[in-house]
Amino acid sequence: MRTVLTAALMYGLVLILLRITTRRIMRSATPLDMAVVFLFGGMAVQPILGADRSITGALLAACTVAGMHLAVSRLKLWWPVVGQVADGTPVVIYSNGTWDWKQMHRLRIDERDVVAEMRQTGIRSFAEVQSASIEHTGGITIVPKDK
Repeated sequence: MRTVLTAALMYGLVLILLRITTRRIMRSATPLDMAVVFLFGGMAVQPILGADRSITGALLAACTVAGMHLAVSRLKLWWPVVGQVADGTPVVIYSNGTWDWKQMHRLRIDERDVVAEMRQTGIRSFAEVQSASIEHTGGITIVPKDK
């Protein structure tokens, strides 16, 4: 029972830590972002399994984490606020020629990240941009101005 409870606790803690530390993991992870993910995962193993090195303990921990993930996914469908907490919500960082520097600083997003996304969508200058948002997945959405 200790393995199940510890695995559930570590799932929640790692989810919270990832939500706090970065949004870019899913879309455009840098090597630094990936190092954080792997380190969190590695550090979570020892508290979950402790001295138990059995296959049964590892399977029990893996099934608990999978069950927690399924439960959170299901709860997000029933109660949207769970999704907002677990995944986050889109944040507008540029609108009508004005940057929201406070949000950019909070999300650790640089103007270069937006410019890179503009290049990928074929937009050449900010004169063509209505707004830019950071999605809950970490991706950047550029909304062009109507012509």
